[in-house]
Amino acid sequence: MALAGVLCAVLCATGSSAALTSAQDGPRANATSGASSSAAVAAPTPRQPDASPAASTPRGNAGERVEIPAAEDKRPLVGSFWAPKASNGQIAPGVVLVHQPGGRRDDLVEVAARLHKQGFAVLALDLRGHGESRGSDKPWAELTEDERTRTWAFALRDLRGGATWLAKQSGVHSSNVCMVGDRAGCTLVVRHATRDETVRALVLLDPPREQLGFNLGKDIEALAGLPTLIAATKESQSSAQAIAAEGEKANDGMKYIEIAVFKGVAVSTPTEIDKNLTAQIAKFLADKAMPKKAK
Repeated sequence: MALAGVLCAVLCATGSSAALTSAQDGPRANATSGASSSAAVAAPTPRQPDASPAASTPRGNAGERVEIPAAEDKRPLVGSFWAPKASNGQIAPGVVLVHQPGGRRDDLVEVAARLHKQGFAVLALDLRGHGESRGSDKPWAELTEDERTRTWAFALRDLRGGATWLAKQSGVHSSNVCMVGDRAGCTLVVRHATRDETVRALVLLDPPREQLGFNLGKDIEALAGLPTLIAATKESQSSAQAIAAEGEKANDGMKYIEIAVFKGVAVSTPTEIDKNLTAQIAKFLADKAMPKKAK
């Protein structure tokens, strides 16, 4: 389904540790199974969290700037939207891209552009406290651990608001949405998917098992077969395999999690993502959300 990221970078996991809390979610119903696999390509190292003010620098592949209200508290958010291409009356599946803590929506622009080219309608959000959605909040780098944990928990509202907004756009399939998370952004993506039956597939870029009050290892067990691609570095491969094994064990051995292993390399611009990585993400999501077109 990349973004210094993309999902970007799948890449070397970064993030701050925080006190853990747990949430109980019921298993997902009517999910689809997938097959496990692995691959190896080059991928860049992650961008460091940005402590500077808000606005991100527009890039050549940037979509349309949109303003979206978060769910519940209606916090104003800014995103980039790549509208679906005209396709003989066919409605397009959607993809929501979620950056890492301290990141911004521009991190995943290369992944967004590739998915749009594949035929998806794409939304990349600046989560509350980040990028153009920071408002009067302190920069992420200046927050305490408790403040980061609270901010990240409330960001689930941003994801719900973004997914709801995307599903209502003209030409977008209202019950066919995929999600891509970058590093700790994966915790939000997985938690949201346990509660939203319209989510068709997930891509998790170098996900942490536990971070900022979320236990991704436990949440992924509740996906109940939802097709998931985990992209990991060589260093985080064992963690990704453990996450996959636990999720599949909790679902009677169903093989619904694929693992792709990438080699991290230094690059001058972290948002410059390896084309093999973005291509694999696009193919995986197309296979799940657009099976006829993917053949």
